[in-house]
Amino acid sequence: MWMKPDCLACLYNQMLRLSKVMQCDDACATEIMEESAARIARLRMDQTPPEAAAILYPEAAAVKGVADPYAELKALSTRRAASLIPGVRQAVTAAKEPLDAALRAAVAGNVIDYATQVAFGLEEEIRTIFEIPFAIDHKAEFLEKLRQARNLLVIGDNAGEHLFDKLMMETFRQHLPQLEIQYMVRGRPIINDITIKEARKAGIGEVARIVDSGVDTPGFLLEKASEEGRRAYEDADLILAKGMGNYECMESWADARVMFLLKIKCSVVAQKIGKEIGDLIAMMPGTSQR
Repeated sequence: MWMKPDCLACLYNQMLRLSKVMQCDDACATEIMEESAARIARLRMDQTPPEAAAILYPEAAAVKGVADPYAELKALSTRRAASLIPGVRQAVTAAKEPLDAALRAAVAGNVIDYATQVAFGLEEEIRTIFEIPFAIDHKAEFLEKLRQARNLLVIGDNAGEHLFDKLMMETFRQHLPQLEIQYMVRGRPIINDITIKEARKAGIGEVARIVDSGVDTPGFLLEKASEEGRRAYEDADLILAKGMGNYECMESWADARVMFLLKIKCSVVAQKIGKEIGDLIAMMPGTSQR
């Protein structure tokens, strides 16, 4: 999905939010905003929004000299998510269709995002997630393929969300013991995206093999992937790609193995998918929308 004019304004606003996260004084914030404005003016539109973000975020963070500006917020998000996991696990276990419920739990965690146009409350999302309809719902088709698959690749998105992903993968392993699962993380800190550090700390290695994608973008790009990341993608029977960043990077590939699982949080993605901000999406290429 290539950049749109709205993405330029969104990226600029993200740089302002980043300056506040880093607690910049006026001089630091001004430098970040001026340099970001100059860089945004030179961005190519024939690239994905995550590719543009991977240019802007490190340059802005370097002004303050911070390698992982969202480290504290990632830790806070993880603590918030952890407090909700016991109740969510109980709901998934008690569900009539636990595999469907596990996917719902995983997408509920996708509201944890610090780079989007619109913010949603995690607690409110959890209260409604097991009843609310999806705007595009290919979960049944995905689960039918999952029951036949030997290898699933889950491409993670945000920190905090990864705890809901872990619960989903635990549920998959419980009901589908033949299934091998790999969990892909970003190659370095970018916004609040999940890296190998947070994945290991959460014990995801207990339910899946953790794969460092090698990418520096907030979304998976095959051409930037490490050999390990490329091999994990190419060898997977089925792929679950979490969040908008992965959708923005991967939707043009039209890979029938992929299901995109996300909550729409910006107008550009909403327009591309043909749905509304706030809608829940479980979409597989080549499957009729319903």
